[in-house]
Amino acid sequence: MKAKKKQLTFIDKVFLWLNFFLCACLLLSYLAAVADPAKYWLIAFFGLAYPMLLVGSIIFIIYWLLRKSIWVLLPVICIAIGWSVLNKNIGFRTGSASVGPPPHEIRIMTYNVHNFKRYGAKNDVSTKQEILAIINEHQPDIIGFQEFYSRRHGQYDMVDSIQYILHTTNYYFEEFQHNSTEAIGMAIFSKYPIIAHGLITLSDDKTSGNQCLYIDVKKGTQIFRVYSVHLQSIRFDPEDYRYLSMVSGQGKADMGSTKRLGSKLKIAFIKRSAQVAKIKEHASACPYPYIISGDFNDTPSSFAVNQMSKGLKNAFCEKGSGLGRTYNGDFPNYQIDYIMASPVFDVMDYHIIEKKLSDHYPVCSDLALR
Repeated sequence: MKAKKKQLTFIDKVFLWLNFFLCACLLLSYLAAVADPAKYWLIAFFGLAYPMLLVGSIIFIIYWLLRKSIWVLLPVICIAIGWSVLNKNIGFRTGSASVGPPPHEIRIMTYNVHNFKRYGAKNDVSTKQEILAIINEHQPDIIGFQEFYSRRHGQYDMVDSIQYILHTTNYYFEEFQHNSTEAIGMAIFSKYPIIAHGLITLSDDKTSGNQCLYIDVKKGTQIFRVYSVHLQSIRFDPEDYRYLSMVSGQGKADMGSTKRLGSKLKIAFIKRSAQVAKIKEHASACPYPYIISGDFNDTPSSFAVNQMSKGLKNAFCEKGSGLGRTYNGDFPNYQIDYIMASPVFDVMDYHIIEKKLSDHYPVCSDLALR
């Protein structure tokens, strides 16, 4: 005797159609890694929405399990199709943060220090001191700073402070905004001798902090290159953040503000695509093994991040654990800071130092150069 097939209720049917729609969006989000925003900018938005689409799919799995329905296979299969994307967003490994780099390994740190200010606040001495304490505790061999601020003299002479903490005189500071007393730009400090350095101009605006620095360093008999990048920012204004807070808090949205935010995101997606191509072209001519680290301003599902990681080891994918969130501002609360290295480097460790000082968390990785 055949078992009677369980009928779907009206609510089940509504949920099924919603599940079909969600799965279609989830599958489109997988294309964001390979679809150039310059041609297919709409797909980039699906990639940005991947974490929310993933959570929605998990909710549907729970719903169909409670209903004891075979339709549970629909979200399960869709998530499984994007398993590689899932692994880039969530680390299923265990990591540990050691104090001080292990012998024979190279500790790389990247930190967008937001001009040594707390997110949304003015300069204060305690924030500066706490940031310096992190650097002093972890003692990176090489650290790349984005939004680096320093005065020529006094307690905010950050160049002098970093040199003192790391016991080094080796650094490269490119100033994008400056006057006779202070400067803002990007900087790389190294405990190893710097034998060459340079700037890759990513933005036509000479005062923009969205640029790329590199240094060639010598460790013993080995030479390698370190790129510190700051890809195109979204450039949200205070009114944009107020609108996002209103939407998340009250659920109220208006078409004009939504279009304004969408336009800014679209422009940033396209610009980052071109900037990554420029950096990859430069790196392809590099005669040494190299590391690319910095603030990419984009998520693990994005075209920019996936293009940059081609042929490289992503330290988070190798040794990272959990959600990998590196941004603690209002938007986007995702992993947007990365460390990537040539295949001749072995990734020994990776961790995010979750201390809310700047609007970014510092990211640290121990690498061994074979």
